[in-house]
Amino acid sequence: MNFVLHVFAFLLGAAIGSFLNVVMYRLPEGISIIKPNSFCPACKKPIIWYENIPLVSYVFLGGKCSNCKKPISIRYFIVELITGLVFLYLFTQFKLSLSFLFYAYFFSVLIAISGIDFAHQLIPDVLSMPGILIGLIFHLIQGSFLPSLIGAAFGGGLILLIRTLGGWVYKKEVMGLGDVYLTAMIGAFVGFPFIIPAIFIGALAGAVLGIAYVISTRQSRESPIPFGPFLSLGGMIVIILELQIIQLFAFLGVNL
Repeated sequence: MNFVLHVFAFLLGAAIGSFLNVVMYRLPEGISIIKPNSFCPACKKPIIWYENIPLVSYVFLGGKCSNCKKPISIRYFIVELITGLVFLYLFTQFKLSLSFLFYAYFFSVLIAISGIDFAHQLIPDVLSMPGILIGLIFHLIQGSFLPSLIGAAFGGGLILLIRTLGGWVYKKEVMGLGDVYLTAMIGAFVGFPFIIPAIFIGALAGAVLGIAYVISTRQSRESPIPFGPFLSLGGMIVIILELQIIQLFAFLGVNL
């Protein structure tokens, strides 16, 4: 029975990942995420239900549209796989509980934001701003509202400060308001002081992987590097490594 539930959690995550792919493609284009039904981005042919089975259909179709034979981005498969693994992990940690539902929502939004920001240098407020409220509600139910509120204020406030100071120094926008709202959402879910290592991990990953990306693609140093995926990674890692981070704070003499 345990095995069946774990498989179900993975399949549910993969199905949610399929929906996140729709969100990633349609939201920046201003297309409804509800209608019309799924279609090929190249030839616009509606996708038949058996061509839209998470993970399986991509392999079955050989990564190509059955109509126009144009390649389907590997991103679709990767997002479904990652979301399935995320749901499986969350289920092993929280079982079928309120924490599972809220963190599944949190991780799903972070995955969608990461995909959109990486492709379009855009973080839709319609994803991050409701997430702030939902994170606060979650911790209100859990009895940890104040750390959540401080985490949201600290995270959003710090990125807003960096954005403002960076604008003064470099005479141009160094971060968008989307990064501010995203960090506030992450702070609302992870709380204070966990928002601190979340931002640190995001900044470190952004520096290392961002430089590697610029070098490998031979882009200019002036080319914009989306920060949202790295902030999202920081938020996810803090949730996954919460126990280890608590132990680190204890080693530093900070009791949580």
